Amino acid sequence: MELARIWEIILRRRLLIIQAALVAGLVAFIASYAAVPSYNAYSKILLLQAKKGVIDIGAVGSQLASMIKTSADVDVNRVVAASRPYVDRMVYRLQLRDEEGNLIRADQPEVTTIKTRFFPRASINVTQYRDTDILQIRGTSPDAEEAMMMANTLAEIMVDQNQEMMRAEYRGAGEFLQDQLKKVKEAYNKALFDLTDFMKKEKTLDLKTETKLVAEKMAELLAQKEDNIIDLAEARAELNQLKKQLARQDSEFVGASTLKESPQIEILKKRLTQLRLDFSKANFELTERHPRVLSLGEQIRMAEGALKREIEVYRSSAPELVALETRIVALEAHLKGVNVVIEKYLGDLGGLPDKTLKRESLGMELNVTQGTYKSLLDSLYQMGMAEATTLSEIRIIERAVKPVSPESPNKTLNTSMGCFVGLVFGLGIAFLMEYLADTVRTAEDVNEFKPIALIGTVPGFEEGRLPLISEKDPNDPLYESYRNIRNYLKMNESPVKTLLISSPGPGEGKSTTVVNLGISVCREGKKVAIVDMDLRRASLHTYFDLPNDVGVGDLLQGKTSLDETLQPTGVEGLSIIPSGTPFPDPGGLIESEQMGRLMSELKTRFDMVLLDSAPVLVKSDVLVLSRYVDGCIIVLESTRTTRRAVHEVLDLLAKARIRPLGLVLNRFSMQKGKHFYQHRYYGHYGGELSTDGGNSV
Repeated sequence: MELARIWEIILRRRLLIIQAALVAGLVAFIASYAAVPSYNAYSKILLLQAKKGVIDIGAVGSQLASMIKTSADVDVNRVVAASRPYVDRMVYRLQLRDEEGNLIRADQPEVTTIKTRFFPRASINVTQYRDTDILQIRGTSPDAEEAMMMANTLAEIMVDQNQEMMRAEYRGAGEFLQDQLKKVKEAYNKALFDLTDFMKKEKTLDLKTETKLVAEKMAELLAQKEDNIIDLAEARAELNQLKKQLARQDSEFVGASTLKESPQIEILKKRLTQLRLDFSKANFELTERHPRVLSLGEQIRMAEGALKREIEVYRSSAPELVALETRIVALEAHLKGVNVVIEKYLGDLGGLPDKTLKRESLGMELNVTQGTYKSLLDSLYQMGMAEATTLSEIRIIERAVKPVSPESPNKTLNTSMGCFVGLVFGLGIAFLMEYLADTVRTAEDVNEFKPIALIGTVPGFEEGRLPLISEKDPNDPLYESYRNIRNYLKMNESPVKTLLISSPGPGEGKSTTVVNLGISVCREGKKVAIVDMDLRRASLHTYFDLPNDVGVGDLLQGKTSLDETLQPTGVEGLSIIPSGTPFPDPGGLIESEQMGRLMSELKTRFDMVLLDSAPVLVKSDVLVLSRYVDGCIIVLESTRTTRRAVHEVLDLLAKARIRPLGLVLNRFSMQKGKHFYQHRYYGHYGGELSTDGGNSV
């Protein structure tokens, strides 16, 4: 298809193309406007390395502090942040509810994913900045403030939970110290009571000189025993704490130290996490009975079992556990040895006075329990201070702010894309309609009906206005078009004094052509009569606002004379005979002898007689009236009259041995051809003329 032809089609179908683009753009805009907006808010948190204690918690506390584990692993915290407990806390704190008013569950799609872009739901997402210890929390919600609060609340929950976990470790150590302190206090009170009671009963305060050396050795041994007891208590406390930590571990929670010391558990934990992620994704995209969902569920159960078995093995064979048990055995053996030596020295003191030995023994026991009690009390205080001053390893480095504009939908982009798609669709429809269309549009289309010639083209006019050229400037394209038709008739081989004008169907402009052609002939100083022979659908009288009480029907019936029927039109030299009173059989009147006598009389009184006949394909009046005229022309309406209709008209006329003088293309677009250039030459833009045509009679 040539570019000129393509451009012509675009111009002709421009309204359709523009409407398609506007409708598609409007639909996209309305859809974007109706779509629930989705806002994104971002907060950032920093994971610090495992912090060192800044408070001196004493010798006993230092041993207990080694039991407190910290972790700043980015991947672990990223998984933990998006875990169910954390999300549930965020949902409860913000009171996020679904359409039914129920709190949203962490396993619901409304929280973990965006259901659709048209109706977005609240969602949370945690990502890591590459090669950094920074996590970004993205809150997404149809409400901008809610998105901001989601991102900030989850960050705050991570900080609080991390701090709470570390405080719980200190709290556990403090509880152990309190238990030990209670026991030591009971021992101290008992030793103090025994010593006081002994001194009251024996009434003695001095020690024997000979017992001094033995007593010093005993003090040294008892000090060793004290240290041994403390070490043994600390080791047992560490063992109990470690067993508690190991007992809390399951497939859902595995300590960082366990992952570090057991590569097999770490591998199983990562595999279980990946399987759960795959299961969540598959369960969202597929049905719960889908083979992949069932397979992933079975794999998760197998992985959980394997992880559980591996944890059970680790619980009984953890390196720290074995080391502590070995240490306890060694301390118990050492304590047993110290007790044996003490018993030996006690035997050596058998010869000393019993009361002196008893007094020294009670005094040393009191000193030992008093020192132990003081040490534990100080450690307990320092442990409480450590718990109270514990800071989270997670820091909020950037809080989310309320987003100003939604992330989606992008109304401008969507509208532009809609207009573009509509434009492409409109072009496609235009070319398809052009391909399927069977109507006559241009002069080139009329050329296929040769040898019947195109004798004129009439431009379109504004809808609702009767285009009488008597009101036009002689330079107007509409006026010029009828002048061209008139000149063509003048150049015909035989003079044309009577002319029949018709069309294939109604409303294609035959009556307008009759009126304006008559006016054009009158401008040469000739007398013209126009006769409305469309006795079923009369319209000529409406062009001049004349009555239709008496007309050709009455004249053919002999009810009136020609002089009584002829009416002036207001245009010099132009007279009209309207159709008159309706008659039951208009075809019979046309075939009567009175019709021939009427035409003969009109020829003698007028220079030209123009007949407006019923459409060729509607009634056969043209075939009858053609006997009384010198020729006929057929009016075609551009973009309305079909090629098939024209062929049927020409075939019908050919069978009746009637050859039209030519064809007139009415309501022709002036975007191309000489009329377009005349229109530009004379400057008649806008005004009374329009290139998109209008209604014709």
